[in-house]
Amino acid sequence: MSQVQSWSDISDTSISEVGVRQQHRPSENFKFYSNTYEANQSITIKASHGFRVYVLTGSCALNVNGQVVELETEQFIQLKDGSYTCDTGSEGLSIVKVFNTAKSTAVKK
Repeated sequence: MSQVQSWSDISDTSISEVGVRQQHRPSENFKFYSNTYEANQSITIKASHGFRVYVLTGSCALNVNGQVVELETEQFIQLKDGSYTCDTGSEGLSIVKVFNTAKSTAVKK
């Protein structure tokens, strides 16, 4: 299962959409989608290829392979293609989803 990571592990600045974009260069190799959701909602995130979700504000409970993963502000997770249910917390949620559109075969870490 994918592991939740902390933004502070990859950046010395506070998380922001600009900061997320700076982590993924060159920008033409990535697609960025920003979404804001109200509190206490259940949303579905679908993707036909792998992607990363960054939490800018709020929190959510993400169902990953039948297990609930808690994501909070300044955390992110790498996910495989598929459909994921996300329940927003009591304060709402703001996320950025990043998809790698490059055709090259990158070395996995």
